[in-house]
Amino acid sequence: MGSIGIQIAKLAELSVIATASRNETQQWCKDLGADHVINHRNSLKTELDKIGVGQVDYIANFANTDLYWTVMADIIAPEGAICSIVENSEPLDLNILKSKSVAFAWEFMFTKSMFNTSNMGSQGALLNEVAKLIDNKLIRTTLTEVVPKINAKNLRDVHQRIESGRTLGKIVLAGW
Repeated sequence: MGSIGIQIAKLAELSVIATASRNETQQWCKDLGADHVINHRNSLKTELDKIGVGQVDYIANFANTDLYWTVMADIIAPEGAICSIVENSEPLDLNILKSKSVAFAWEFMFTKSMFNTSNMGSQGALLNEVAKLIDNKLIRTTLTEVVPKINAKNLRDVHQRIESGRTLGKIVLAGW
């Protein structure tokens, strides 16, 4: 999600600060258009200070909401906005956002279909728009590898690689 998020933020003409810890993932983020890449294994506040940024206007959280909750509250600018796609396991203290009047929102791709919302068709329209952006080469897919046969061994192998947290981009299993 972060890889596509970087590209969409750049299309919106935002200055993008991505987080990555390994050299290859830092370069990946830069290649996708990130203006800066900071190391999420270090203090994000310190990393932002190093690039001359005190606070940010927007945060798209694609990682660990529980782990980063207080950090996000600290680095978000007054009247900023935070969006997370990652569930939390502990209750989130929304009061820490109050004094800054920060907006917080969840994004979950299945909400519309799960609850049969009145705007359910907009999900398809959104996916079609992303497909057009890819077709018009305004953003690129994150596909980095196709494993040419779906079977139990390849499924286990690919799953293990993805679970390691060390893959770059997306892997597709294709063909029976």
